Amino acid sequence: MITNKRSQELLMRATTGKKLNKDATEEEKKFYEECKHDYEVMKKTAKKNGIKNPILEIPIEVDF
Repeated sequence: MITNKRSQELLMRATTGKKLNKDATEEEKKFYEECKHDYEVMKKTAKKNGIKNPILEIPIEVDF
């Protein structure tokens, strides 16, 4: 399971073009690739719909 903090880091790496660490797990690699794909789709859709600054976010669940 990927923690919220780690998922945010992987999302940041995917959206800024930074490469994944060599010691990443298979689950992290899959998540990273999915984020890269989702980001590219989001950018194309945003451009098509006239949105200038799209943002891809991961909702975080907080336990109280």
